[in-house]
Amino acid sequence: MVRKNKDLENSGCTDSYIKYSYPDRIVLYSLEVRKVNKKEIKRKTKTLMIVLTITPFIIWGIFNVDLGVMFNHKPNMFWVHTPSTLNVGETGDLVVEVWDQFERISMKYKGSINFSIVSYNLSTFELIPGISVSYNMPNSFNFDKINFGVQEFSFSISTEGFHYILVTDTLTGRVYWSNPIVVDNFIYKLVWGDCHSHSLYSDGGGLPNEVYNYARYIARLDFASLTDHGEYLHLDNGYSALEKATNRANEPGKFVAIQGVEWTSGTAPHVSHDNWGHLTWIFSGSELAHISADIQKTPEDLWTEIDRFTSTTGSMALAFPHHTVVKQFIQEWPICFDYPNYIRLGEVFSIHGSSLVNPHSPWSVVGAVDAPSYRINGSSVNEALMMGLRLSLVANGDSHDGNLGHSLSHTRAFIGHQYPYTYLLSRVSKIYPSGVTGAFVSELTREGVFDAYYSRRVISNSDFGRPYIQFSINNVIVGQDDSTVFVSNATSNREIKVLLAQDGAPQSAMLQAASPWLGDPDWGATVQIFKNGYLWREQFIDVPVTELTFNDNSTITGASYDGSILINGEYYVNEESETPINPASLNTNGVDYYFIRILYSRGRVTAIGPLWVESLT
Repeated sequence: MVRKNKDLENSGCTDSYIKYSYPDRIVLYSLEVRKVNKKEIKRKTKTLMIVLTITPFIIWGIFNVDLGVMFNHKPNMFWVHTPSTLNVGETGDLVVEVWDQFERISMKYKGSINFSIVSYNLSTFELIPGISVSYNMPNSFNFDKINFGVQEFSFSISTEGFHYILVTDTLTGRVYWSNPIVVDNFIYKLVWGDCHSHSLYSDGGGLPNEVYNYARYIARLDFASLTDHGEYLHLDNGYSALEKATNRANEPGKFVAIQGVEWTSGTAPHVSHDNWGHLTWIFSGSELAHISADIQKTPEDLWTEIDRFTSTTGSMALAFPHHTVVKQFIQEWPICFDYPNYIRLGEVFSIHGSSLVNPHSPWSVVGAVDAPSYRINGSSVNEALMMGLRLSLVANGDSHDGNLGHSLSHTRAFIGHQYPYTYLLSRVSKIYPSGVTGAFVSELTREGVFDAYYSRRVISNSDFGRPYIQFSINNVIVGQDDSTVFVSNATSNREIKVLLAQDGAPQSAMLQAASPWLGDPDWGATVQIFKNGYLWREQFIDVPVTELTFNDNSTITGASYDGSILINGEYYVNEESETPINPASLNTNGVDYYFIRILYSRGRVTAIGPLWVESLT
């Protein structure tokens, strides 16, 4: 009688196994065990494949799913948008958008709104009695499901002045103010745009047509530029596709789409230098230059290509140095010194924060993303002005979430499930709102916008707000005579005027979505005047419309940059720079400069200028 082996029984072998001789039993045992092992391996492989398949989704969900953002679209506030300037009796578009708590369109409002108007005299800034204001606009409107959270109306005002349209929510009783509407007879109209943004064609979100549609119909921009990183665009003929999309979006008189691209040095192995900085280019014509840091590998290559492109196409070109104080991209200002026809503007607000002043300056109130932990001199736009560069101040988005003109990056809605999607989430999770630039244009065309930019007729604002500002010295306003004021001698009086009509809309700031005013808008704001790189005067105001006057008769001295450092026998603007300079040349050549910064109650910031003042003797 043959005894069963308990080990063999436990192996899963059948009773038939014991009927065979010992050698045969060994063979059968091996075959049986192999079958069992194959089943076990197959089971484990299947389990592993399931784990490998679902793990990325679990990880993605942990970091990219916010149920409060996904399901909470309850109405939170209204945004009331109008043109900033209208001629007397001219018809304009009045747009009312319903926003949720993340500044997205909410389609869940089911109520009615009433309209009214508040007006101020153009010269005295006194309140105009309502009975004296002639206007034509709706009295009320009832939202229903077919309006999708956005409604557009026509209106006109025949009385000169500063006007605000008020929208009252009958469900909550809250009152929402529009941006200021200045009614006069204008040569230049104030329009608003954002000329720095990215789509799926590089490292952003949304296809170009989606991005431009959002800019036009949701952010309500008058002009925009989609400036994808050139380093991506030579793959599968991206330049041609972006050029065509921009030309399709362009509709002169209604919405201007401007050709643009970003030269992105130091972000990949394609270049050897980290510190040239990033330059966003825009062009006045219908063609897009093939700009890329792995095509033009040095600044010299870049300037040569821009010269060639502008001379052969007849297009003009302008570049915005941007996020100049960010540690990884400290701007190499010396490469810009010899190109004043291209480098005329500095981007001072975006989703990266502010580059207007050094983040370690005593006047830094906004801050910046990824700023160095220690002071790096010569990185900000203000310090570049002290070096002698003539840069006017603009603001853009640098948005990567597909929301050109009104990014959601400063709210919880930057999250990965928020449409439009992007494959590189780290590019949209910035803590600041996107900015916009106001431009005083003779016509709403590419040529008109480009002329305003080149002539410096611009205003920079840190969020979606549209204030109205005029800054002048001795009656020369920003953008007039290349923003240069000539006085007879070095002690001639300079009469400085700042005219401001604040935007009545709620404000956005770092990690702060707009929220309704509890009552009337908080008109508290501080108007600051910077002279030669330093805060010179400031004054607090608490009214919507005002004009401030200051006088300066101190000796005109000019400004100079004194932060250069000596390394191995040569001078550089800072320790990050690799371009030798002559410290004695880093100055304004005896010319004073002034710019204005306005700090509002809830974090909005506006800047305009500079104006340069030069003595004739």
